[in-house]
Amino acid sequence: MKNSVLLFRGLIAVHLVWTFLLTPLALEPRSFSVITPIGYASLVVIFSIVALDIVALIIAGRNPRLAGLIAAVGPFLLVGPVIADQVGLFATVPPPPVITILEFLALATQIALFFVALRLRRQTAAAT
Repeated sequence: MKNSVLLFRGLIAVHLVWTFLLTPLALEPRSFSVITPIGYASLVVIFSIVALDIVALIIAGRNPRLAGLIAAVGPFLLVGPVIADQVGLFATVPPPPVITILEFLALATQIALFFVALRLRRQTAAAT
């Protein structure tokens, strides 16, 4: 189970890096003035995922079953903002290729995190 917790925490860390790279502090060239109301709602969802991931990262050692449940929500929430950006609902300017790549990397990481979270929940259920 320790390997699963380490993988779980590693995937969360990778997702947090992708999310940071998607900000204007890193690689996002679009300004806030081009973001639509749907884009702002998407940002709320994205930062909610980050908050859930941080909570899951913190409690993974003490309560891996709950951490897995918390982190398993992320992939379902992230699909909407990624699709919104790709179809032009996030901003009035289309996403640059680097942002598109990072969004799909973040989504792939969240999907991997979902499967590791399920495995973690199964392992802890079997251990009790």
